[in-house]
Amino acid sequence: MHIDTPTVLIALLIGYSMLVLDLAVARRSLLAVQPALRDWLIGSVLILLGLVAIPLRLWMPVVPGVLLTNALITAGMACYTRAIWRFVLGRTMPGALWLFTPLGLVLLLGAVLAQATYPRLITLSSGVMALQVVPMLVVLVRHGRAGETSLRTVAVTWALCCMALAVRALHAEVDPGNYLSLDQPGWVQGFLLLAGFISSVGAGFGFVLACLERAARQMEHLAATDGLTGCYNRTVAQTMLGHALERCRRDQQPIALVLFDLDHFKQVNDQHGHLVGDQVLRQFAASVRSRIRASDVFGRMGGEEFCLGLPGTDRAGAWRVVEEVRAGIEAIAFTGREGCHMHVTVSAGVVSVDPVRDQQHWRALSIESLYGQADDQLYRAKQQGRNQAAMA
Repeated sequence: MHIDTPTVLIALLIGYSMLVLDLAVARRSLLAVQPALRDWLIGSVLILLGLVAIPLRLWMPVVPGVLLTNALITAGMACYTRAIWRFVLGRTMPGALWLFTPLGLVLLLGAVLAQATYPRLITLSSGVMALQVVPMLVVLVRHGRAGETSLRTVAVTWALCCMALAVRALHAEVDPGNYLSLDQPGWVQGFLLLAGFISSVGAGFGFVLACLERAARQMEHLAATDGLTGCYNRTVAQTMLGHALERCRRDQQPIALVLFDLDHFKQVNDQHGHLVGDQVLRQFAASVRSRIRASDVFGRMGGEEFCLGLPGTDRAGAWRVVEEVRAGIEAIAFTGREGCHMHVTVSAGVVSVDPVRDQQHWRALSIESLYGQADDQLYRAKQQGRNQAAMA
C-alpha cells in the first residue's frame, strides 16, 4: 500500500482552506456572541500557512524551514487552546500554555544544531503538538459534557488527533527508516500525517457547530425571557402557567396564582429617571427569584406588573411567600437621583384553589379565570391602601 505524502499535503491544504472559509463566513454572524470563533479562525489560518510551508522545506535551508513550519503550526494549536478555554470555561487561557510554541522551537533548534536526524525532528515536533492537544482534551472532558452536544465531537476528533500525533512521534523514533524524507514512498508517514491534521479539521467544523448551537440556545432564551429582569415574558409565562395548572389538576394538587404590582412606579420613573426604575424592576425580580422554587413560574406581564404561579402550594404557603416578597422589597433602600435614598412597596393579589375545597369548579378552572380572580384581589389591595396583599 502506498500513500503519496505530497498528495496528502494537497488534501490537507484543501481541507483547511474549506475550514478557514467556513470560519470566516460564520465569524461574520457569530463573532458578536462568540468571540472564541475568532481565535479558532486565527489558529486555522496559521496552521494553513504552516502546511503551505511544509513543501517549501524541500527548497529551504533545514533550520529556517523546520522552525518556520513548526512555529506556525504550534502557534495555531495555541490559538485553538485559547478558543476552547474561552468557549467552555469563559475565561482566558493560562499564559503558561503559550510556552509550548517557544519551547518546542528551542527543542527543535537544539536538535538541528546538534545535527539530529530527520526522524528525530519528526519525533520532537509531533510530540510537542500532541502535548498541546492534551489541555484541550482535559477541558472538554471535564467541563464540555455540560455544554453543547457538538463539543463531544470536538473532544473525539481532538483525541484522534492527539493519538495520531503521538503514534507518529513514537513510530518515527522506533522505525526511523519510514521518515528519511518528506517525499519518501510509503503509507505510514502519509497516513499518520493525514489522520492527525484531518482530525483537527473535523474539530474545527465541530467547534463551528457548537458556536451555532450556543447561539441558537441564546436566541431561544431571549425569545422566552424578559430582557430587563430575566423573568419569563408574558406569552411564555401564560403557557407555563397553563402547563402547571394541568399538572396540578392531574396530580390533584393545589395551585396558587399571585399578581404583583409595584406601587407608584410611575412616580419613581418621573422623579428619579428610567435607569433607577430599571434598577428597581431588576432588584424586585431578583428578590422574588431568591424566594421561590425551580418549579414555580415567575413572569413579567408588562410594565411593573409580575405574575407568580405556585404549583402544589396551599393558601398558607402562598400567603407566606407573598408576605416575604412584600417585606423584602420594602426593606431595600434604593439610591435615587442626586444620591437620595428611597423605598418601594408592592401590592399583591392572590388566588388559591384546592381540588378538595373547590371540587365544584376544579375541572373548569383555566389560567384566564385564575388571572381574573387574582387581578380582582390586586385591585382590592390597591384600594385598601397598597403595600399589602389580598387573597380570594
